[in-house]
Amino acid sequence: MEEKTALSPELAATLKRYLELQQEEQRLREEKTVLQEKLANHMAGLRLTYWYPELEGQPLKVRCTETTVVEYDETTLKARLGPRYAAVLAPDPRKIRRHLPELSATLAPVMDLIGSPTADRVKTAIAQGLVSTEDFAGAFTKTTKRLVAVAKAKPGGAVQNTP
Repeated sequence: MEEKTALSPELAATLKRYLELQQEEQRLREEKTVLQEKLANHMAGLRLTYWYPELEGQPLKVRCTETTVVEYDETTLKARLGPRYAAVLAPDPRKIRRHLPELSATLAPVMDLIGSPTADRVKTAIAQGLVSTEDFAGAFTKTTKRLVAVAKAKPGGAVQNTP
């Protein structure tokens, strides 16, 4: 765990403003949701999917679509359908990700269709002598991405993430 360091006034102001912006961002998301609901209600009343109003001389295009999400009780269906349950299943990327270690051998024959190289797998293959570093010369680009996140720490060391 990092030790606490004194903040310069400039960094204190930076962190304070960052937290203010996070709160404002959350407030704006909530306000936007309310406004979207008002627009959706207006368009539903007119039975419109697309609406082309003009506001202060600016033509606008407003689109409102609805999608239905169905969630199944998989345990109940599996029990009711037995072997027929497989007939209603489609691959679920989240479940595949969750069970990837168990699926690796099964997926091996089609890995060239569904796989992508990873740095860890490349390092392992080089270490095992399956490939050489020369095989990768000019065949990749390397970029560095920077992520900065600020969260409020609760008393006792717990962290409260702020959007």
